[in-house]
Amino acid sequence: MKKKKILKQILSILLIALMLLIINSEEVNATLQANLNTHYTKIDLPESWIKSFREMEKPGQAMGLSEELEEDLTSKDNISNNIDVHMMKSTEYGAIAILSSSGYGNPSNEQAITSTTGNTTGVMLNIDYWELVAGGIENNIFSGTNLKYYDTYSQNRASARVGDALGNAITENTGCTMWHNAIFDGWVENQYPYFMRGRTGIFAKGHNRFNDNGTLASSERQTYCRGVAISGTGV
Repeated sequence: MKKKKILKQILSILLIALMLLIINSEEVNATLQANLNTHYTKIDLPESWIKSFREMEKPGQAMGLSEELEEDLTSKDNISNNIDVHMMKSTEYGAIAILSSSGYGNPSNEQAITSTTGNTTGVMLNIDYWELVAGGIENNIFSGTNLKYYDTYSQNRASARVGDALGNAITENTGCTMWHNAIFDGWVENQYPYFMRGRTGIFAKGHNRFNDNGTLASSERQTYCRGVAISGTGV
């Protein structure tokens, strides 16, 4: 009888665990990790970056999936594979930047922090290069791409969004301007429509336009980007 009781307890625990897995599979989860020495930098157009990340889901590509894409980079015929891989948006960068200054983040207030947690378990940062994010002047970036894959702004700093960490003390959506001793505080404009983050501090922000060959208009400096993977029903 004792063995049967123990067996019932084990079965009950397994059943509860299975139910939790099923419940959690219906939730939407986002993952973002960049390990030390894995940043890949190159000279390329922002439109190429955003397309390359989405195409990771296509047959034969890095994710091992079989997604078909529309011209605007959404799932073909709105048939989702419940995985969404895309270039990091401005608001998503803001999330990791804010995390770095939270109680779970990097205790240092130095400009040159290289991890959101102060060690290799966090999201690693590359302070040698600007990080290009999917965000910038509305109607002047990522032509033909669905708006779900980038954040839009005006030339006015008041267009800072919730969670992007771009606002200041007087904007409606306040942000983290110049935190961690960041030393650059640029804002996008029509001639320089793309946001770049980091390099001179995780809360530093810059802007630039790109020549047809992918070079930055003001220099030959390379950039890097991150991909974000989201899983959940219908994403």
